[in-house]
Amino acid sequence: MNELKIVFVGPTGAGKTTAINAVSEISVVSTEVMRSSLDTESLNSQLVPKKTVTVGIDYGEFSFNNDTRVRLYGVPGQMRFEFLWEFMSKGSRGTVILFDITSKTFTDEINFFINRFRDVLLTSKCIVGISKYSESYSDRVIEILDLINDSNVPVIAVDIRNKEDVLKLLALLIE
Repeated sequence: MNELKIVFVGPTGAGKTTAINAVSEISVVSTEVMRSSLDTESLNSQLVPKKTVTVGIDYGEFSFNNDTRVRLYGVPGQMRFEFLWEFMSKGSRGTVILFDITSKTFTDEINFFINRFRDVLLTSKCIVGISKYSESYSDRVIEILDLINDSNVPVIAVDIRNKEDVLKLLALLIE
């Protein structure tokens, strides 16, 4: 059986853990804990702040076409865990950069993450996923497209709670 590694990155609250939970065929190894005083990033950005945050590496897996085991890794979005992002991306088949389009700090988040992962966008398989999308946020999608205009990276709206949606997103990286 072939094995592939896919890494989910993005700001806190974008839906990385939720997406992995949606498709994993095993119990997800989750590193979510109750928010502490150190976790002001998501507190300031989310319309309804999460009570938990990821502080390590989440892990799940699923089978693709019965011959490929896909290993999914979600890294924390807080800046203090930035050292994990590049480390976990090594040897991966692709990267999913997730954003919560309703974030109060959306512009800052996309500017930071798109620029931080510029090399990945230009040299690796990558996809940008947009969670919580509705037509009222279409101007924010244009912001992303403007930032990644020099790459050929798809930007896809995805319901991260829906297994079929997440599988469609991942299929673009796997095939």
